[in-house]
Amino acid sequence: MKLRVALVPSYEPDDALLSVVNALLANSFTVVVVNDGSASKYDGVFSRLPEEVHYLSYETNHGKGYALKYGFKFIKDNFDDCVIVTLDSDGQHRVSDAVKICDECEDHEESTLVLGSRFFDKTAPFKSRFGNFMARTSFLLSTHHKIYDTQTGLRAFDYALLDRMIEIKGDRYEYEMNVLLDTVRSNIPVIEVKIETIYIDNNAGTHYDPWKDTLKIFFEVIKFSLSSLTGFIVDYAVFNLLLLIQTGWMYWYVACNIIARIISGSVNFTINYNLVFKKRTTLWKALIKYIILAIFILGCGTFFLWLLVDKAGMPEPVAKIIVEVTMFIVSWLVQRLFVFRRLRKKA
Repeated sequence: MKLRVALVPSYEPDDALLSVVNALLANSFTVVVVNDGSASKYDGVFSRLPEEVHYLSYETNHGKGYALKYGFKFIKDNFDDCVIVTLDSDGQHRVSDAVKICDECEDHEESTLVLGSRFFDKTAPFKSRFGNFMARTSFLLSTHHKIYDTQTGLRAFDYALLDRMIEIKGDRYEYEMNVLLDTVRSNIPVIEVKIETIYIDNNAGTHYDPWKDTLKIFFEVIKFSLSSLTGFIVDYAVFNLLLLIQTGWMYWYVACNIIARIISGSVNFTINYNLVFKKRTTLWKALIKYIILAIFILGCGTFFLWLLVDKAGMPEPVAKIIVEVTMFIVSWLVQRLFVFRRLRKKA
């Protein structure tokens, strides 16, 4: 069994911190506690930590993400080839569950992140159930990766992932979400292990804001939407300009749609490759897959446009909008999951 290092970030704790630390020591963990700039009146709690605890502190509160990375840097400088587990200082996580996820971590390859996940039932506080639902739903839409408990602070990983954890951006509670986003986008395996769910004061102390934090997760979708909106404006403008040319051909609107799609598709690909999906794959692979998608979207879009105009008698500009909204949803899903899918990296 590898050395197991438990990292406990703590901000203005009560005696629960001492109970957590003593339980960790009793289970053969090496313990690192980070005082995240707590007020001086909490010095009495920290001063009662056992001597074998590695105690780190700084004067100004920076947030949980900063405290975690501060502890990770200490672990990197002082330990080798260990399993790191993070847990909260308020007693929400059972040390027996920390042991469980460390065991799971050692049973898998080094590039695996193990989460101690709470599976909420109807007895859970509404805020917890609602926040967890919003987080996992938006996470699934953004990454196409299902994680039930995205908010858990009980996590274990091997020393091999330590540098990556230090480099991930975020100093406050967004850091833990950023870790999950970075992990799944890099195709690093994530395993969830069911743990006991504990609520302290009806979970009144949770820092998760379901609206604010869900919007953070949807930022990628928003970027894609803006890119698609740009492509749509180009597409719609070219389509309507070409319609002004009177050719007398009854299917001229179909030709206009094809020409507009080719021009707008070039704009859309350039924006998505460079800004939205940030060159996650090689240019030529993305381009080939995008062309295949564009042909598919063009064929489906043209067919539906023909149905709405010729069969339903709908005006061309109105039919064009309906078709483009439908094709937007299809395009986002396929580009996210197929065209710009990040290449798998070996740890």
